[in-house]
Amino acid sequence: MATNGRSTISICVAILLTFPSIAHAIEADVCVYGGTSGGVVAAVQAARMGKRTVLVEPGRHLGGMTSGGLSAVDIGDPRSVGGLTREYFTRLVATYGKELNWGQPFKGNSGPATGGAYSIEPHVAERVFDEMATEAGVVVLRNARLESVRKDDARITKLVTQDGRSIRAKMFLDTTYEGDLMAAAGVSHTLTREANAQYGEQYNGIHYTAKYAPRTGHKQPEANGRVPGGQGVWDRDFPLDPYVIKGDPSSGLLPLVSDGEPGNHGDAAPGIMAYCFRLCLTTDQTNSRPIEAPDDYDPKRYELVARFIEACLANGDEMDLRWFSKHDPLPNNKWDFNTATFGGNLPGASWEWPEATYDRREQIAKEIENYHRGLFHFLSTDPRVPQKVRDEAGRFGLPKDEFTDHGGWPHQLYIREGRRMISDLVLTEHHTFGRQIAPKCIGLGSYGTDVHEIRRIVKDGVVAREGKVAGGRGGFGPYNIGYDAIVPKPSECQNLFVTFALSASHTAFASIRMEPVLMVTSQSAATAACHAIDANVPVQQVDYARLRTRLIADGQVLQWKHGTKQPPRASVNAADLPGIAMDDDEAVFTGQWVRSSGLPSWIGSSYHHDANSDRGNKTMTFKPSIPAAGRYEVRLLYTADANRCSTTKVTIHSGDGVNVVSVNQQDPAIVDNVPPALGVFSFGKGSSGTVVISNDGADGYVSVDGLQLVPVEIARDERVGRRSSGYLSPQAELQEEAPLSPNRQK
Repeated sequence: MATNGRSTISICVAILLTFPSIAHAIEADVCVYGGTSGGVVAAVQAARMGKRTVLVEPGRHLGGMTSGGLSAVDIGDPRSVGGLTREYFTRLVATYGKELNWGQPFKGNSGPATGGAYSIEPHVAERVFDEMATEAGVVVLRNARLESVRKDDARITKLVTQDGRSIRAKMFLDTTYEGDLMAAAGVSHTLTREANAQYGEQYNGIHYTAKYAPRTGHKQPEANGRVPGGQGVWDRDFPLDPYVIKGDPSSGLLPLVSDGEPGNHGDAAPGIMAYCFRLCLTTDQTNSRPIEAPDDYDPKRYELVARFIEACLANGDEMDLRWFSKHDPLPNNKWDFNTATFGGNLPGASWEWPEATYDRREQIAKEIENYHRGLFHFLSTDPRVPQKVRDEAGRFGLPKDEFTDHGGWPHQLYIREGRRMISDLVLTEHHTFGRQIAPKCIGLGSYGTDVHEIRRIVKDGVVAREGKVAGGRGGFGPYNIGYDAIVPKPSECQNLFVTFALSASHTAFASIRMEPVLMVTSQSAATAACHAIDANVPVQQVDYARLRTRLIADGQVLQWKHGTKQPPRASVNAADLPGIAMDDDEAVFTGQWVRSSGLPSWIGSSYHHDANSDRGNKTMTFKPSIPAAGRYEVRLLYTADANRCSTTKVTIHSGDGVNVVSVNQQDPAIVDNVPPALGVFSFGKGSSGTVVISNDGADGYVSVDGLQLVPVEIARDERVGRRSSGYLSPQAELQEEAPLSPNRQK
């Protein structure tokens, strides 16, 4: 039987690896450390490009979270995904007789748009990963935990595993969630949530999100489990008493509440996102095994959950299991279970993980598993739990045909965040929100900003989730991930790529971190590794033009061609606008307003909203300085959205007296490049006039981005097109910026 040279080498190496004593030293062109989804994709790409490739996995299974329980895949916009990632998912769903429409965006159902067609069973996902690695001739080492790394100057020479195997290679890729190889190689990294001031961000550092502030009066959900505006019942926060004896701090904190000071919003802080297991459960009793409670189960551990239930019932909630876990259907009577305010997440338990030993990580994983098992037992048996919830929890069990070597429980913990490399390019919110374009694109990110809670602590006397962010990116579409974010600084390592623990700020990573995106970055890194070998150059000197050509030839998507939901707007300075323009920061505030950049601002880089709370007690007052007496058109700038107030009260004090105007902030704030007028009013010279925006009687979020008073003659010319208003339409701005930003949609 004839065989080609590469196949013969792969077979011989595979035989040697069956006998560890023989295969003590392994030679390869490319060594990929981490058998995650991206690790498999990287190894397959390198092997297909003719390189001897070894995939080293610390555990027993390939695929990471994609085959480890994250079965309802978070993919953002499918049109931004290409290459081997698209090939993998196409092949995966074909096992169910499905086809994926890669040319269409997902459609939402009063909530985030997600891909139901991508919902698959874990064992099928793992099988496809195994098949692709085998077909490509990748040599896979399992149960191969990293012990040490040897370097010669700024190059890794070999990787040594705990069982004594060593792998020498020309190029190395770290595709672990934790960045283990990167850290062992001495590459700069961080576990700190950067202060907002460090990169000029909005959601980094210590963070308290208004929509997750503890409060009463939550709205009742629609049939899909979401309230108007999209927030799910699995994300309800009530002002829960944190103490063992209610109202008595001396009695100590309840279990599931961590000690610690609230800190200052936006300050740098330690801590990473909460981890959990993404359970695959079944309602098929013939394929089900019970979710057994841990040996040390104690219902007192879940007292805080009981108080949450009390608050929900007092709110009028007709609770079901969705209050404790959003769950989505999978094939064959299986369900993908996510987390909730009180779901699988165990805030704080994750902090130690990234730098813990492998043995310690097993202990942490078991701790989180036992917590989750105990929660399910509590929900299905405790008399304080509503009967409907108990009945639903009792319907679900662990599938007998999933995770068969792990008792049906997932073998992969959801490592949402680990170490993050610090390289010459650090991706930040400015990149994910479209305010900056990363050079040398090697893939696109498209998901929202999704930070799971980092701490569950006491703030203002009640339980609060600190660090949680779940929102968009200012309406910007898919964004570039730059090549320099996956390579270390040249002085630190010249033959290493880092594709999961890449160089990004905490909140930028919160968008980048989705499995399909990390698969895309890993394929691009493997391609670059092969080019570096062929050209005999450090990874930092790979010819990007040649790399880009090959990536496109392999089907990678490097340019967005489908428009954006809301193209980004360059900030307009108030001083550059006609008449008298004031940014929202120049107002006098009554009550607690929230600064935000969740949607693009018209003036400056941010705006304020009232958090949809404390109605009737919040105002923003503008006191313009009028240079000359006359009649002025008054304009209110705001960020329009479906969740905005339709009856925003604006009170104008002028020479004409006191006038009250109602503004529907669900309508556009700019029409034909000019803000709508609230009316024309007389103002005397000086500072006698005021404009007051109030949330009195509001039926949604009140948003304020700025105020503008324009002399009537100038306003008239703007409206008939004889002069510019100073505001750009999104389309005009994109055309103006296109020559400077070739990767931005034109």
